[in-house]
Parts: sequence; C-alpha cells; structure tokens
Amino acid sequence: MNNKFEWNRFCKVVKKDFCNLWPTFGTTMIVLASLPFAVWLLALVIDRTTIIEPNIRVVMIMLFSSFAALMLPSRLYRTMNLRNEGIYYAMLPASKLEKFLSMLLFTFIVAPVVTYLGSMVLDIILRLMPTGSYHQWLWQGDVGFPLFTTIPMNNDMMPGFHSLLLTASIYTDLLATPAIFLFAATLFKKHKVLSTFLVLYLLEFVLSVIAIPIGVSLVKNPDFMEWVYDTFYLWTPQRIMNWLMGIIVVFNTVIFVLFTWMTWRRLKKMPY
Repeated sequence: MNNKFEWNRFCKVVKKDFCNLWPTFGTTMIVLASLPFAVWLLALVIDRTTIIEPNIRVVMIMLFSSFAALMLPSRLYRTMNLRNEGIYYAMLPASKLEKFLSMLLFTFIVAPVVTYLGSMVLDIILRLMPTGSYHQWLWQGDVGFPLFTTIPMNNDMMPGFHSLLLTASIYTDLLATPAIFLFAATLFKKHKVLSTFLVLYLLEFVLSVIAIPIGVSLVKNPDFMEWVYDTFYLWTPQRIMNWLMGIIVVFNTVIFVLFTWMTWRRLKKMPY
C-alpha cells in the first residue's frame, strides 16, 4: 500500500478491475447504452413520421455515456471506503497509486467509452431499420463525428477558436462532473450516486438563495449597470460568448483537478 508505481503490477490491477467490470456494472452500461432505443421506440409509437436529427442523437449518446462515468465508482469500487468490506481492496498486492490510476482509467475512459461504443452500434442498427425516426447517419449531422465533437459556428470572429472553446467546455464538463462523483464515492457508504445528487441539489439551492438577491441588487444599482454598459458596449455577442466559455473551461478544469486530488488524498488516508 505504498505510493510507488510498477507497470506490471498496475496492469494486474487494471486486469482485475476489467474482470470485475461486467459483473458489477455490465447491466448498467447496457441500460445506459440502450436508452436511445427507448427514445427511438417512443417516437415510433407516437408519430411514425418523426425524424430525430443526428445532432440530437449525438447529445443523447454523450449524455448517457457520461452517466456511466458518474455511476461507475459507486459500483466497481463500492467497498473502497467501508471499514470491514474494504479490507479486501486495501490488501490487494498493489500500491495506492496503482489502484488510484486504475480507478481514474475506468471512471473517465473505460466505462463511458464502452457505453458510448455500445450506443453507436445500436444507433447503426436502428439506422438500418426500414422504419423509424433515424433517417441519417450520426456523422451526417452538423456536429460531425461524435467521438471528436466540434460544433462549427458561422461567425466572423475567430470561428475556429470559438469552436475550440465550445468543444473544450463540453469535454472539461465531462471530466469535472465525474470527478465530483468519484470523490463523493469515497465519502458516502450507501446510496453514493443518489446522495451526491441530493448534496449537489442542496448546494445549488443554497447558492441560488444567496446569488439571486445579490444579482437583483446589482441590477438595481445604476453605477454597476453603467460600468457594465461601458465595459461591454463595444463587445460583440461572439466575444462575450468566447469569454463565458473560457471561464467555464477554467472552472471545469479547476473542479476536475481539485476533486481528483481530494480523491487521492482520501484514498491515501483511508482508515480500515
């Protein structure tokens, strides 16, 4: 349980986690990968002429795949913070660093990618069906091939940079949110995912109660509104969006790094 890294030992940990992936999380990944089929079937039942555009399908696939990253730590590493059951995990012949890196690998890459690929295979099958709402292939949408999603914008100000920022904001969010749930899995002993959602909802409610009165008072403040007008008067909507997305990228990156580090600290000091 030291912090050293050895490649062969790390591969054994990855192999063990991979062997446990299907028994502990396989059904969940199948359900998540099959959720677009439920939408396809619902559209078929309600109106056979309905067309679900590739852009919408890409968003669905990415959303359901991200849920796999949120849920995996609570299943595959359910016992890591349990005093009695966690002894087995603690006594595995590998260092804490090797276990932690394997945990990151399966949370951020393996689980969402497996779910993602399953959804794509299902999408191809549904597209081949003689009936249904899928009339185009995924790569025929405006967002391009969904594994490397970029959203082109028709604008006059740095379209490539805007597209890059928008793509970065999407993927940093796909890292930041699972990092929160990964850390929460080291805290809660039961109902890890549900407890995390409830805490985040409560936190959002508290922040809203604080932020709304502050926002209202600022809007009613003539000096503040004059400063906003003078500052942003010459800014184009595109430039404002670039700044907002840049802030989102920085915020998501900070959240990802912070909660990943906090998870590592928790694992290093985990009592058994």
